[in-house]
Amino acid sequence: MNITTEILDRLFNDFVNFVSTADKKPFIDFKTSAFIDTAENYKYSVYDEARENLGQKWWKPEDIGTGKIQQSVSSAIKTRVNHSFQMVDNNLVDWRKKDDFAKTGKNKNLETTLFNFYKSKISDQQAFETFIDEKLSYQFIAYLFFIKDRNRFMPISQAKFDEIFEIIGLPSFKTSHNLSWDNYSNYLDLIKQVRDFLKTKDKNATLLDAHSFLWILGNQMRVTTKETQAKPSLETNVKQENHVTIPKDIFSKSSELNSLEWTEILQNEKLTSELALAIFQALYSFQNHKAYASQVALILETTHPPLNLEIGRYAKRIAEHYDINFTARSAEKFKFWDLFFNGWDEGTKFVWQLRPELVEALIATGLTGDETYPDELPTENTEELFEGIKRSVIVNSYERNSKARQLCVKHWKAICAVCSFDFEKTYGEIGKGFIHVHHLTPVSQIGKVYQVDPINDLIPVCPNCHSMLHKQEPPLTIDELKSRLKNDD
Repeated sequence: MNITTEILDRLFNDFVNFVSTADKKPFIDFKTSAFIDTAENYKYSVYDEARENLGQKWWKPEDIGTGKIQQSVSSAIKTRVNHSFQMVDNNLVDWRKKDDFAKTGKNKNLETTLFNFYKSKISDQQAFETFIDEKLSYQFIAYLFFIKDRNRFMPISQAKFDEIFEIIGLPSFKTSHNLSWDNYSNYLDLIKQVRDFLKTKDKNATLLDAHSFLWILGNQMRVTTKETQAKPSLETNVKQENHVTIPKDIFSKSSELNSLEWTEILQNEKLTSELALAIFQALYSFQNHKAYASQVALILETTHPPLNLEIGRYAKRIAEHYDINFTARSAEKFKFWDLFFNGWDEGTKFVWQLRPELVEALIATGLTGDETYPDELPTENTEELFEGIKRSVIVNSYERNSKARQLCVKHWKAICAVCSFDFEKTYGEIGKGFIHVHHLTPVSQIGKVYQVDPINDLIPVCPNCHSMLHKQEPPLTIDELKSRLKNDD
């Protein structure tokens, strides 16, 4: 089964035009394109982190049957990675399959196969067929192979790749409902053919680049083409999953609730769950109250699918008490999130932004999730502060978000990172847990949708050191202030 060079040449030209437009500069190669790096190259980071979490080189025969090997594999599948200074979800395996595997009890036969597979003691075909016998899905098995060797194996999304194979002139080849070693081998062979073609354009192109090339052809490029050709209407302009750019002003609006109605809803515990409120509070902490779902999930120590599920349930609960007309996505499907957020595509990710009426209600009810300690004053509207109010420290919303603070202090402890002052040790019970939290990235460097990481971006400091850090603009670093403190001793 071969792909014709003529088709690949034509598609590659379209691909170059698409990527060049997205990057706003000529396409050179797969490693220097900002668009490809954001949309696809996170898979390199997923691979590296998964391999580290897998730790197969440390496995011992006596580990088989103890559950340790399954736990290592589960860790390699659930990994979240830092790619290009952004925390990224590992979406190469459906989150439900990850959870199902994590809940699986100790299985000696499965661990034996995993051990032999990653130690290369059995053939790839034998491992694949044993995984099938263990009732693992095609997508899950392909991921296990991918994290063994990305130069030989690739992850798979069957339905999407069936569409992609139609685009490249192979409509008869199907991966859906065809779980077998032969089918996977043919799938890999086709990607290798694409890699070999790409090497004529970019000598450093890898098998993973070929996978990304195909995915962009069948995903971002295909959707964008459909949008360009479609006539403006409610149905054609409703956002579909994986769209690249949809102006938010073409969305049809749900019935919008006013701030008083939102105030009632937020205070009604039967309607507003703890998780729903936590989502709002986490989102409130971002600049202009907007972020990606994955960023909100990071603050809440979860993943974004449960957040999407809760948003849908919350919207339906509200609809039982208020007259709501949800925005249609397609037949019998609705954009429930539209009740709470403005939303639009930004690059390859979808942004949520709290509706202004909901922001007003959060402030009115005191449910923003902000915590301001003495001598910490928010950045918003500081020019309106009355004369005589002490303005010793300027903090931003990330530092005031209660959940972000809790995660930061839980990890680093309530001890100053500069001078090691411990309020509880000095003042007893009254000082327990008291500490300021400082943001390590200057506010001036924070972008429109910033990925706040409570552990890597925030650090506990005492009020005195916090004031000194902000004594200049940009603020001093922790090490710079530590150095000055030592010099003064």
